[in-house]
Amino acid sequence: MLKTAERAGLVIQPGNTQDARFLCCCCGDCCGVLRSVKLHPRPAEILSSAFQAVCDQAVCSGCGDCLGRCQMEAIDVDAGYAVIDLNRCIGCGLCVTTCPTEAMSLFRKPAKEAPYVPKDSIELYLRLARARGLLGPTELARLAMKSGLDRLKAM
Repeated sequence: MLKTAERAGLVIQPGNTQDARFLCCCCGDCCGVLRSVKLHPRPAEILSSAFQAVCDQAVCSGCGDCLGRCQMEAIDVDAGYAVIDLNRCIGCGLCVTTCPTEAMSLFRKPAKEAPYVPKDSIELYLRLARARGLLGPTELARLAMKSGLDRLKAM
């Protein structure tokens, strides 16, 4: 299924936790999340990715195959080679898999720039609620304790 998604130019998006429970295969035209992110001037700031694309300009032929594959329109061909706008690149790797000269590759962001990935969905949603101001410290502590107790009861 992943090979089919890659051939179709779909962005593979796992759940945003260390214990990912789902995997989406999306495009920037149909997926509401990617479509919204694509409208943002700096999509790389919104999506959590530990990677960014890089182009070896000495190897790039400037063919432009990567342009149509980039869901965030982060690539342009200038002076005969691909130039990547790192503010738009979400590190999906679609440009890497289509590059006939293998000039494109992904590199891991430095640790200080890598996004924090929550342990599980509970931590993710609690962090989101706190960031949005929906839950104060007391409510967060109560929910975290209840979640822990519920897991103990389920054993």
